[in-house]
Amino acid sequence: MGEAIGESLCDDIAAMIERRWEAAASYCTLRGRGSVDDMIAAGWACLDLLHAWDPPGWEEHMATAGAASVDPGVLYAAANYSDVRDLVCHDPCEEGCTSMAIPGSAARDGAVLVGQTWDLHPLDVDSVLAVNRIPDSGPETWSVTIAGAPTLIGMNVHGVWTGTTNIKVRGGRPGIGYMSLLHRAIRCGDREEAAAVIQHAPRAAAHTYLLADAGGAVELECSATRTRRRDVIDQPIVRTNHCLDAEILASEAEPPSSSSVARLNRATELTSSAPLTVEGIRRIMSDRSDGVDSICRWQDDGEPTATNACVIGVPATRRFEACRGPADRGLWVPLSFSGGA
Repeated sequence: MGEAIGESLCDDIAAMIERRWEAAASYCTLRGRGSVDDMIAAGWACLDLLHAWDPPGWEEHMATAGAASVDPGVLYAAANYSDVRDLVCHDPCEEGCTSMAIPGSAARDGAVLVGQTWDLHPLDVDSVLAVNRIPDSGPETWSVTIAGAPTLIGMNVHGVWTGTTNIKVRGGRPGIGYMSLLHRAIRCGDREEAAAVIQHAPRAAAHTYLLADAGGAVELECSATRTRRRDVIDQPIVRTNHCLDAEILASEAEPPSSSSVARLNRATELTSSAPLTVEGIRRIMSDRSDGVDSICRWQDDGEPTATNACVIGVPATRRFEACRGPADRGLWVPLSFSGGA
C-alpha cells in the first residue's frame, strides 16, 4: 500500500512537503524561534519511536517515502506537521477544526452520527484526498487526509470512526505523531479498542480524538501524558481547539482564539436542535453566522486558516462521505466500502 501511494502521488507529496515547509519557515520567523531543520529533527525522533510501537504503520510509511523518493523523516514531520511544530515552537495560531458526535437518541434515524471539518493552512486544500486501503490483514479503511500521509479522519469497514482536533498544550516530547495514532486506531474492531490505543500510546503532543462505532462515541482530550475521556450518552458532544479539562487547561500554551470559542458555542447551539440528520450536519458545517470565526471557513476570508475538508459518518450503516473544501462549496462524495474485513 505504501508503495502504491508513493508512486501514484509522488508529485503531490513533493508539493505538500514544499507548501508545509514554506508555512513552517514563516511561522518560525514570525515568532523568532525554531526552524524547519528543528521540525525535521523532531520528525525523525518520532519516526524512530513508531518503528517499535506500530511496525505495520512504520513499514507503510517507509514504503511511501521510498516510492515517492523523499526522506522518511521529512515526510513524517510534514504529515504530522502540527505535532512536530508544537514540539519546536508554541505560539498563538488561528487554525483549528470543529468536530461533533450525535447520540442515536438525538438523531432522526436513531443511529449515531459523527462529523468533522478539517481546517488548516488554506493552501493545504490542494493536497487533500481520500484514500481507500485494503490491507492483506486487517479491515478495509477510508480516510480523508493529505498526500503521502496516513489516516486523519476515517472509518473502517466495521464502522469504526476516527477524527481529531488540535489543541496546544505545553509538555510535548518525542513520541507518536497524531496521524500515526489515528492510523493505528482505525485498524481496531470497535471504539473501545481504538480509545485504548490512543490513551495508552506514548503521544508526542496534545490533540483531541473522537472515536465512534454503531454503539456510541467517545472523545479523548489528550496532552502528551494525560487523557480526559468524555462519552457521548444522551447529549451531543462538540469540540473545537481549546482545552476543557481543568488539569490539561492548566498547561494550555495559549488562550482560546475567538474562532475556537465562537465555533464551539455555535456548534453546541446548532447540535442541540434534535432530531439531527446527515443533511443537518452538513448545514451546521456550512454555518457562516460568525463571519471569519464561523464553523465554515472560506479561503477568501483572508485568514491563516480555511476549511480544507468536511467529513460525515454513520457507523451503523458504514455511510462515509466527504467534500474537499468548505461544506457549502465542496462537492460531497460518498466513499463506499468493498466489504474487505
